[in-house]
Amino acid sequence: MLSRTLTHTTSARAGSIRRMRRRTTAATSGRIFCSTNGCPSFLELDPASGVATCQICGFTRRVG
Repeated sequence: MLSRTLTHTTSARAGSIRRMRRRTTAATSGRIFCSTNGCPSFLELDPASGVATCQICGFTRRVG
């Protein structure tokens, strides 16, 4: 049986690896990762205004 510390460390590391994988995938595909407090989505870019928006949390970011 695992101790609480080891269990917590293992689950925290797994979460960290998932976040790193999402960010790496976003960087290589040219998509912008939202990255606000645990939001797991990508920003959608409006080329006319140069503003990227997250459809889940509403975060906006000026690109360019």
